[in-house]
Amino acid sequence: MDSLTQIPLTLCLGKVTLAAGTTTTISNTGTTVFAIKGKAYSKAAISNGATPTTDAGTAAAFPTISANQGTVVVIGLDKDGNIKACQGSIEDLDSSGSFVRAPQFPAHIPDTMCPIGYIVLKGGSTLVGTFRFGSSNLSSVTGMTYTFVDVVTLPARPQIS
Repeated sequence: MDSLTQIPLTLCLGKVTLAAGTTTTISNTGTTVFAIKGKAYSKAAISNGATPTTDAGTAAAFPTISANQGTVVVIGLDKDGNIKACQGSIEDLDSSGSFVRAPQFPAHIPDTMCPIGYIVLKGGSTLVGTFRFGSSNLSSVTGMTYTFVDVVTLPARPQIS
């Protein structure tokens, strides 16, 4: 066996600094260099890039969260630099706004997508109506908190604190 042989990696090769854009968009700073199955790609900085309205893993619309619920959404890029996203489990929040049980990453993330980060979304007790990733405002919604986390590869579970 060749000691230099390795399974082709899918990973982001730098800190992308994900942030909310205006309305339903996301932004980052600098060029993102990433690999999908060992092949290298790059994407210029995203400025108010449209978030997808369907989950890349299920092809369905993202499920909504209500007051006192939260979730995690993995953000990634395909080989053409298109923004992709997959939503994890929806979990309840306690009276202090903390997860009762931490959300899990999505059950299926396509192998044609390189995760570059994830967003922890929490709908507090003052959230009016529901929140749907890709359709609802990411820059400012009363009762919603957004935590953007950059990754090289996804950790075993979302870091929520």
